Amino acid sequence: MVVLRISHNLITIFFVSSILYIVYLTMLPHPSLGIGVGEGGINLIPFDMMHGLFTEQSLWTFIINVGGNIFLFVPFGYVLPWKFPEVNTVFRAAAAGALLSACIEIIQLLVPSRFTDIDDIILNTGGVVIGYGVYRFVQIYRLNFLGK
Repeated sequence: MVVLRISHNLITIFFVSSILYIVYLTMLPHPSLGIGVGEGGINLIPFDMMHGLFTEQSLWTFIINVGGNIFLFVPFGYVLPWKFPEVNTVFRAAAAGALLSACIEIIQLLVPSRFTDIDDIILNTGGVVIGYGVYRFVQIYRLNFLGK
């Protein structure tokens, strides 16, 4: 019983840590990454920003932006079903990730140096789906190969 309590507390720590890290990277300026240092704005056209990054910026800038938005939310997608067992489908995980990402983008509307972008919600939700997929894979592996 003590082991379950520690596991639950550890899951809570991981869950809160993933959210705090997301907030840290999305709300505070990070000049080395080019985040929050220019003029803010808004993009409501899906895939427009990704297209612009791919065609008008360097490949490195594209990879950092797209990959960063995806991988930032992977830990959240992985820990989410541990913390909330009712998140037992990829649809529920994606909905939770999209909701968190949309909340962040709405808050960024109020910050002058931040850019609110529909592409971020799409990419962040993709990261949650990947994280949830890894979680499901680990659960199936544990069940089928480790018998736990």
